[in-house]
Amino acid sequence: MLNLFGCTCTILYKLFEQNNVTIPSDVAGLMLSAIISDTLLFKSPTCTDTDKKVAEKLAKISNTDINSYGLAMLKAGTDLSSFSEEELVNLDAKVVTIADKVKAKISQVNTADIDDVMMRKSKLEDAMQKDVDSLNLDLDLLLITDIINSNSQAIVLGKNADLVEKSYSVKLENNTAFLKGIVSRKKQVIPVLTSNAD
Repeated sequence: MLNLFGCTCTILYKLFEQNNVTIPSDVAGLMLSAIISDTLLFKSPTCTDTDKKVAEKLAKISNTDINSYGLAMLKAGTDLSSFSEEELVNLDAKVVTIADKVKAKISQVNTADIDDVMMRKSKLEDAMQKDVDSLNLDLDLLLITDIINSNSQAIVLGKNADLVEKSYSVKLENNTAFLKGIVSRKKQVIPVLTSNAD
């Protein structure tokens, strides 16, 4: 059962199926949207074959073109202009302890244009530094994830910022590094940082 599902709505579909319950078209559309969102249109490493198969079935029920709808939906969800920098660094943030010793905050924002977000770098760093100070963080990592090309730009602060350099074989320049192919905090960030923490 491990790693069969990347999205809760895939499990929900299975429950509908097991209980012979017909899924209404509008509900199928909502479930499909959740799968697309959770798997970044099947590009996330958390996505499974089961997610893809269920998405295809839900697309048929809801009469939806997965690719065109999914891309439009993801792009619509990446308008960050109404959020303050403080809000951006806390929209999707987790505070974790890495290897029982590094207190880290790992945040992520999705975008269709990394450069657009990076124009706010200075203010984002200010917001992150406030968290480093107030939460007594050893590492504050913000992933600005390009959902179109499946890469992330990282902004990194804290006394253990070098852990990111070590983990991804990159050199931080002005507190930033490009992380090619990195989109999943759960699979590609926390485990990697943990395995490289001495």
